[in-house]
Amino acid sequence: MMTSAEVAEVGVASGCEDDLERCICPRETICATDTISIILLTLARCSAFFDYPLYMMLFLSKAHNLNNHLRRTLFREWIDFGDMHKIHKIFGIVVGIETMFHSFFHLLRWGLNNEMSLLWQTAAGITGFIAAAVTPLICWPMVVPFLKQRLSFELRKGLHYLSIVWAIALLFHAPSKIPWLIGIPALVYVVDFIFGYLKRNNLVETAYFERYGENGVSLHFKNPKSWENRSPTSYVYIMCPWISKYEWHAFTMFPEPSKENHSMLCIGASGDWTKQLYDKIEVPCLRQLYIHGPYMTEFSDKAITTSNAIAVATGVGITPTLSLMMNYAGRKRINIIWVCRDPGLVEYILHKVDISAITRNSYAFIFYTGQRELSLPKHLPVNIFIFRSRPNIEYTITGIVTAIHSGEGLPEEMYEKQEKIANAPFRKRVMIAMYRVTQIYDENEMFDFAVKETERAAERMQDVDLESGHSSDSDSDSEEYGSMRVNSQRSSRLSLLNPPQDAVSLLGFDAMISRFLGVIGEYSESDVEDIFHTIDRSRTGFIDRTEFSDFLSMATRKNVMNRVSSRDLLSSMVAFTDMETALTNSMHNPNSSVRGSSSHHANTSHGSVFGDSNTIEYMNNLMNVRCSTGDKPLEDWSLFYCGGSTGIKNDLKGISKKYDIDLAVEKFDW
Repeated sequence: MMTSAEVAEVGVASGCEDDLERCICPRETICATDTISIILLTLARCSAFFDYPLYMMLFLSKAHNLNNHLRRTLFREWIDFGDMHKIHKIFGIVVGIETMFHSFFHLLRWGLNNEMSLLWQTAAGITGFIAAAVTPLICWPMVVPFLKQRLSFELRKGLHYLSIVWAIALLFHAPSKIPWLIGIPALVYVVDFIFGYLKRNNLVETAYFERYGENGVSLHFKNPKSWENRSPTSYVYIMCPWISKYEWHAFTMFPEPSKENHSMLCIGASGDWTKQLYDKIEVPCLRQLYIHGPYMTEFSDKAITTSNAIAVATGVGITPTLSLMMNYAGRKRINIIWVCRDPGLVEYILHKVDISAITRNSYAFIFYTGQRELSLPKHLPVNIFIFRSRPNIEYTITGIVTAIHSGEGLPEEMYEKQEKIANAPFRKRVMIAMYRVTQIYDENEMFDFAVKETERAAERMQDVDLESGHSSDSDSDSEEYGSMRVNSQRSSRLSLLNPPQDAVSLLGFDAMISRFLGVIGEYSESDVEDIFHTIDRSRTGFIDRTEFSDFLSMATRKNVMNRVSSRDLLSSMVAFTDMETALTNSMHNPNSSVRGSSSHHANTSHGSVFGDSNTIEYMNNLMNVRCSTGDKPLEDWSLFYCGGSTGIKNDLKGISKKYDIDLAVEKFDW
């Protein structure tokens, strides 16, 4: 604040107006000699001073190499260096609003005082106009959903680099401390960028590319020598010069399961660049690329601090989860909840990654929401559940926590039970499984189901004949239905196309086995055929109701169940039976949910795995204990999320707050 004499001495104005004893006029662009001008100048200047620390963090938050180093120091206990992108995004939004706020009040003041010429006649006006003009181009395409959906990533990223113009304009905007406040952080960012570009870039001359399905590419490469001490859970920027020499894209990587000192990425074709990549990889091939990094993900920090974790992923967000599991297998429980509609990606991961080696003490729930049927590997671990539905996130999470925290549904116990099942002869497993199933289902219900599946198989075979133009009495072709393949050496094709009434074919019997006795574990076609031909005493190629009834009587005879080994095997199969039944129901009913598919076995141990109102009550009781004692019962648990679903991310935030469980989010959403 200045007196009228001091204002007159500056020479911009003659003095204060409105009978004011003091006013503000140190220089032409911020001269306010009346009350309204002082108020408008105050609003404009306060917004600028408020933004100064935000300006600094906008640049420092993107100094990847510096932040990566600081994450390994003691400072990590006070500053979350793993979530700098979130800081950058929030501060960028605030600065974008404040810049418009600051410019508006300056322009309004100049307009009221007939001084609009200052906008193009002064350095402050010109640089301010440049900064204000590029701010919407920098901010809006990155945060406004309407623009994000309609502008390509490459265009939005290019516009974001206008921040360089914005920073240079601010350096010359005012003769104050702003050049230091902006210049030093900007210089740190530039030095960090140059260091990373020159020292942390690696040329990989023989990277192996292949399509993993209908909508993505997998990339495999040998780790550069400088990666000996790399973070176990990391992301990298890659540049393929045969697509573009100027575009770098971030992807999470995980260790190559089958090769030591190798890494791999799964890249979904969701944008212009990734779609170009998919189109160019028509066949598996070797190509060169440049890799910048690696940089630790936020998952790395949270994973270190807890022994139990639940990693939720959508789509290709499964990759950091796999990295966590493969690096902490045997040391921590990293449970998976994966929601994916890409069948190729689900199949690729399940076939490529040795899930059994990394999930022995964890649960994995895969919620498949795609259209076509999955081609699953034969030997899936018992604690991997695949559902044709969307999850109830809270049910599933509380179910996993309850099962492990209470010790009543530990996954390693399921492994021990499954080993007993797998090591028993197939015929014995069928008999014992039948005993269990007859306690739940009626004999007629099972037989009628097999009859319907027999008729359905015949209809499908007829449809195939009509489409292919084959005659119905040809027995030279083989058709596949479910897990069975029928050919001329096994049964008459003509009889399969015209099954007797109230009779079960081999195909129908196999479908019944899969539906009601899925618990028996892995079996081959010859196993099922052997049982079928034993039941088919008349050798007609079909089982009638009497033969099926005799089979059940044989399977449920007391002398079958009175041996100790059989009783042990039965007890091992009980919990697994209920889980597998719920799984089978879900796979056959696309509209089923985790809750609905398991509700009819609420008294068994699997209820704590799938989750329901009881597991929520269990968790709430833990929270009540905390309120009364001050303890944190779930302090050894953490949540992770990676993917593009805002709804799931918000659900996890609510669960994290409700049950006081730390949440880490890795979301490349720019």
